[in-house]
Amino acid sequence: MLVIEDDTELLASMTNLLSEYFTVISATDGEKGLQIIKNQNPDLIISDVVLPILNGFELCQTIKKDLYISHIPVILLTAKVSITDKIHGLEEGADAYLTKPFHFDVLLAQIQSLLSNRKRVAERFRKSEHLQIQEGTHTSPDLCFLEKAIAIIEENIANSDFTVQIFQKEMNLSNSVLYRKLKALTGLSPLEFIRNIRLKKACVLLLDNQYNISEIAYKVGFNDPKYFSICFKKEFGKTPTEYQNIESELS
Repeated sequence: MLVIEDDTELLASMTNLLSEYFTVISATDGEKGLQIIKNQNPDLIISDVVLPILNGFELCQTIKKDLYISHIPVILLTAKVSITDKIHGLEEGADAYLTKPFHFDVLLAQIQSLLSNRKRVAERFRKSEHLQIQEGTHTSPDLCFLEKAIAIIEENIANSDFTVQIFQKEMNLSNSVLYRKLKALTGLSPLEFIRNIRLKKACVLLLDNQYNISEIAYKVGFNDPKYFSICFKKEFGKTPTEYQNIESELS
């Protein structure tokens, strides 16, 4: 994680305490912090609001509008205690806002909460049988990114030769950026993400009751219906037939 703080004594103290739990990198101004964020893509950012060159509000706004780094949680720290300042921080996209002085255990609990929440959102996406993304779980750039990724795969859903390389080209992203972004948002590699979307689409077709299992397998890009069934059960905990029967009973 990255800690940005211009008070060198406080920075050293926070870095020392956090290093017992995380790998910590640091910066003393917003501009240097932003460079580190773009180069190293930390799992979480803790930033003071009052910083040289680029303040915490401006830094947070820049992060949340940048597709490549918008998924990274941001905790803002400040001595400003007014409600207006807190609202300003949250409006700029801060995931949490702590007022100085703060107890280290409170900061640690907030960090763990944000990281755990990100894992829960990713797990919920993976296990969901629906192609629609749950509202309120992602920032606007992240939502646009996921919707575009899903749309591209849906357009190529029956193409068993649709590879990660083609996906990467369609997304207009480097392999490393695509991998890092998908992993952060969904916990899946690009290859796993493609398969996950194929299987979600299979759920839609199974509920239509217009095709048999083998036909659905081919329609979502699997060349082997048996392998399709294995992947489906691994992803959703039930075979395609079991899923179809359960959903029919519920409807």
